[in-house]
Amino acid sequence: MKLIQFSFTCSRPVPFYAQLCNDYLANQTLEITIGYDKNRYLIEAVGTQPQLEALADQIAKDFLLSIWLIDSSIKEIRHREGRVVPLITSPHHLPFCSYCEPALGDNQSELFGEIAIACSHCHGETSVEASIDRQQIQQWADSVINTGHVSFSLPLANNHQHEFHLSRGPIAAANRQRQQVIICNPNNVPMHFIVPSLHVLALSSLEKPRVTVRPKQHHGQLDQPLYDLCFSYNRILTVLTEMLRVRGIDYLHIETNHLQPLVARINKGWSQVCSDPVIHPLVPFKSVEPLHDQACINGLNAYWSKRRIRFDYQPNHTNDAPEHALPICALHGGMLESGVGRHSAAIYFGRHAAGEIVSQDKFTRTDTFLVMPTLPHSGSEMIAVLAAGEQAEVLAKFKHQIPVSYNALNKLILNECNDHLSGLFALAATILGLSKSSQDNVQYLNDALIAKSLQNADNKGHRVDFSLDMVDGKRTIDWAKMVGSLMSFCLVVDEVDYDKLAFGIMDSLADYIANWIERMDETTGIKAVTLAGSDFANEVLADRICLRVGKNFPIVANRKLELDGSNLSAGALFLKMRRR
Repeated sequence: MKLIQFSFTCSRPVPFYAQLCNDYLANQTLEITIGYDKNRYLIEAVGTQPQLEALADQIAKDFLLSIWLIDSSIKEIRHREGRVVPLITSPHHLPFCSYCEPALGDNQSELFGEIAIACSHCHGETSVEASIDRQQIQQWADSVINTGHVSFSLPLANNHQHEFHLSRGPIAAANRQRQQVIICNPNNVPMHFIVPSLHVLALSSLEKPRVTVRPKQHHGQLDQPLYDLCFSYNRILTVLTEMLRVRGIDYLHIETNHLQPLVARINKGWSQVCSDPVIHPLVPFKSVEPLHDQACINGLNAYWSKRRIRFDYQPNHTNDAPEHALPICALHGGMLESGVGRHSAAIYFGRHAAGEIVSQDKFTRTDTFLVMPTLPHSGSEMIAVLAAGEQAEVLAKFKHQIPVSYNALNKLILNECNDHLSGLFALAATILGLSKSSQDNVQYLNDALIAKSLQNADNKGHRVDFSLDMVDGKRTIDWAKMVGSLMSFCLVVDEVDYDKLAFGIMDSLADYIANWIERMDETTGIKAVTLAGSDFANEVLADRICLRVGKNFPIVANRKLELDGSNLSAGALFLKMRRR
């Protein structure tokens, strides 16, 4: 008889794993103990070799891959760590698992389309709308085949509706955001998209997140630089996509008012960029006691209760921290898990505030080292500034030799993104000639720059100038000098090598940031750096910063929190600021 321990180490709590541990404790004939400590789930069992082998096979089937799983192991131990006490769990909201999904989602199954099928493992039937049956889903599939699109809605809690619009062709995205795609035939994904193996695993994980990928070059129907991809994430979509797969449809464009969480690969692990609190409630986590009992940012309310930070959604609540303090909130939120409060820095490039690099010293005093430059709102204003300054000569040459890009710059409109990194990258993309029409928005231009940089296979690029400047007493990037540097490269670099130039923009910025962090270290003493903000969904930039900065400073990622959402709300609990 051997005592064997099965261990699953995660970067954040996985409620379904906790439920599985409890199920094994309740239902197994072997002597089982379970445990959970610091995001590590344990199942321990005593038995004969055949019994333990059968248990291992069962656990391998039950414990579906989670994007938050860091490591798993099986080992013989002398003493138990676990107990015979059920774990305290949060609802997991899993719609299907490895037991019920093949039955209801495989067209060869006798139970195919039976979305109300009960499952004793995930209990996914509890989230199914009773009025919808296979016949209704078949009608939706027929509509897609015959008309090219279908729209329907599903009820949610609190009188909310989950609305879906599926189409074989592109959908004009609301708020001019990136187009979303749901996969019908996972086997044919490589025919349409360039998806790294880690991203394929993420798509098929139990969380069913969205990941951002490029389409195949010269694809006949996919003409956007990047797409957000997901697999089916509820029982109805699982049946619908299977019906369409059988009829030769590999993917559909999807528009919905409640998206799946978007994740990005940062510092060798997955981080959640953002999620919808209406359908994906955030799991509470242990924390030190904050300065405030409650803090709400952008409708997501964080509050302190029973030694844990918890969240609820209050869309009408005003922000409890001003916009200029959000990078400091990101610093506090990012460092919560690591415990590195003092001597820390945060790089915030996001959509909710101007981009900044901030720090905290040994007395917990915060300081802003860098703010992103405030660009003119329009390209025509930028041209006027450049023409009146040191870049006038290179601007004139650029206008003469590359008139198409010059005209695109003249039509560029940044609006509210003019002090965000995304605004600076939109400007860079326009200079590189990546604008296709005057209707291109900041999101499209950023995606085009990222996609172009991803084409660079050798990770070598040109060095673009991101020199510092002092404006209104604040340290910032000299955007005019950066633009002049970029235009100079465009004049001498062959257009087929613009992928190296796009990559060089991100790699050069990362290198400059590494140097700036070293300067901060000389005055503040930096022990760790955290990355925050939705712009770090740009995995090229995130990878280069982690590489450059990470050579000298630990990169801290609080995987329990989002990059541009719950991290701000949780961090605001620790903000040294009086409330009115």
